[in-house]
Amino acid sequence: MNDDITDSLQPRRLLLATDLSPRCDRPLDRARQLAAEWRADLTVLVVQQGPSTPEDVSSWLDGSGPGQAFHHAARAELAEEFAGTSVTPALQVVEGDVTDGILGAAATLGDAVVVIGASPDVPFEQVILGSTAGRLVQDLAQPLLVVRQRTRGSYARVLVANDFSDASRRALDTALRLFPGRGITLYHVLEDSAADAPPDAAQASLAQGERFLDGCALAAGVRERIHIAVGHGLVTESITRHVIEDGIRLVVLGVHPQSTVARVFMGSTSEDLLQHLPCDTLLVRATEGSDDG
Repeated sequence: MNDDITDSLQPRRLLLATDLSPRCDRPLDRARQLAAEWRADLTVLVVQQGPSTPEDVSSWLDGSGPGQAFHHAARAELAEEFAGTSVTPALQVVEGDVTDGILGAAATLGDAVVVIGASPDVPFEQVILGSTAGRLVQDLAQPLLVVRQRTRGSYARVLVANDFSDASRRALDTALRLFPGRGITLYHVLEDSAADAPPDAAQASLAQGERFLDGCALAAGVRERIHIAVGHGLVTESITRHVIEDGIRLVVLGVHPQSTVARVFMGSTSEDLLQHLPCDTLLVRATEGSDDG
């Protein structure tokens, strides 16, 4: 890994899953910003549930249904949305289950980062916060970016949650690769209060963090921009508090494979963290057979 990371190490493709409604404006804005920053191709994926009435089925079969009109309107909307930018998105429309559609499209795009919104009161986006979250995160080979905030420039402050596992190591590697030159906070939580923790617990965790970085094979110049921090208390509450106090715009979480509900960072579930973190979240799945720490 090189601190002056080359473009070839960054994603060449992005996949944005959206229904093109106003509630998906935030992930669209972020996908546009990242596509321009990385000079990456952007595919906009819309998953439709398919015909639901006999009339819909009949019109769908003879090609006279609303599908063609939707394609035309969607292409026109994207052309207007991206006019004057360096990004020209491709539109892909598929029918069926939302999760299946995302996984199928992602499987054809190799190194693409998948982008989706997070809103607990919208059915489309409950794919992240609901019962299919585990399957989507576990089955995606690529990083999954869940967008919550408005886009105000590039991600300047990034936190990587650290439980000293291979999943956390891959999360750190991904953060450094995708966001070269940015400051990274490597954050570990001691699951007790600061008052109840042994006197040397924080120092021991800081030392363990240094040993963790020793095993990451970082190139010269990279380690200097990684700040090791230790928090106390419940994992989700500690990370959320640090995000707010330190103005973090992106949290990167390593996902342990082969768990029932996408177990991430020290046993917290992706659903719990995504519901509480006020910032965007990048979920990075560890490779099969990696050590859970």
